[in-house]
Amino acid sequence: MDLKKMVQDRVDEIMNDLANLSDEIWRNPEYNFEEYKAMETFSGYLKKYGFAVETGIGGIETAVKGILSSGKDGPVIGIFGEYDAVPGMGHACGHNLMAAMAVGAGAAVASVIKETGGTVVVFGTPAEEGGGGKVIMLANGAFEGLDAAMVLHPANETVVNDISYSRTDLVVDFYGKKSHAATWPEEGISALTPVLELFNLLNAMKLEIGDRGKILGVISKGGDEPIYVPDHCQARFTVRSFSMKNKIWLVKKLIDTCEGLAKITGTRFEYRQEGKSYEDIRNNPAIEGFLEKNFEALGEKVMPRRKELGIGCTDMGNVTHRIPSLQSYIQVVPILRGHTPEFQEAVGGPMGLRALQIGAKAMAMTAVDLLSAKEAMEQTKDAFNEMKKQHDWEDDTWEM
Repeated sequence: MDLKKMVQDRVDEIMNDLANLSDEIWRNPEYNFEEYKAMETFSGYLKKYGFAVETGIGGIETAVKGILSSGKDGPVIGIFGEYDAVPGMGHACGHNLMAAMAVGAGAAVASVIKETGGTVVVFGTPAEEGGGGKVIMLANGAFEGLDAAMVLHPANETVVNDISYSRTDLVVDFYGKKSHAATWPEEGISALTPVLELFNLLNAMKLEIGDRGKILGVISKGGDEPIYVPDHCQARFTVRSFSMKNKIWLVKKLIDTCEGLAKITGTRFEYRQEGKSYEDIRNNPAIEGFLEKNFEALGEKVMPRRKELGIGCTDMGNVTHRIPSLQSYIQVVPILRGHTPEFQEAVGGPMGLRALQIGAKAMAMTAVDLLSAKEAMEQTKDAFNEMKKQHDWEDDTWEM
């Protein structure tokens, strides 16, 4: 029995449904934590294909979990979809395709689950575009029990491995004492002085920071009127590194520098974190290998992951720290980059449907590898344990 041929055929059979799901989400963009229409549509198709569906899971109203078990022992494989849009740009990141690929792959695996054993779980994961949906779901135990997980992202090349930044964003506030700058400046304490010196010091610390990462910032509040010594000034920073350990070091260095400047200038310093920390992605190399072979079997050309393609942040990174998993890419159209109007148009057209069909098949075939071959899961677990040794099993994220 050729299980991989069976899952491919199943994707072909339901392509009209998958195209309709993608189009419905694409035509109705919804943003962080507001993906109610997408959740309803996503859930409806999962129910149609026999999944037991829960919504509002993992602490998020618009999150979805669909479970289909063989009733036999075996691994539990998670397939993730996303459906939030890019603020102000619709589905310029192609999450409409990600949702449809996840449902398609899940439905295809469901058609052979009695033969493979184990369980397939399809998740709708909201608020990837800055809201940290998977971070919240992970913290609330939504992914407990998974033996492996995968998500496939639209891109301009098909790639199985990935690079992403570990990222924490901070807002820093300095408070001084207001006074008339022309008449009684000596009565004031400028909150702008430590902010200006902070940027000077960060620039001077480039040698010390080296290749650990980046501290990027802007002055978001520099005072109200030039005639007054400002009593409140603010700066916003994003701290990024390819290593979570280095990112944490950079965040602490930034906070220590701010505290020192506050002491020197007689100001008061406060800080807060903006959003959730997204951690560096650590794809499981064993699952990457299975996916790459399946892509090639489908006639897809797999490219190496190049920094020139652009590097961002993803909440899937946090998941890869805790579960053997990956985020990989499927080509929609060459050259065009995501988060552009042109890419938004492409993921809603014929090229998007081609990527949807190939991507759903590739993920389903990879799930079949994991479900039907004991040695495949052993390789996956061994690779995950090796990653934990390499990173001394760090905490999965750092929040203040």
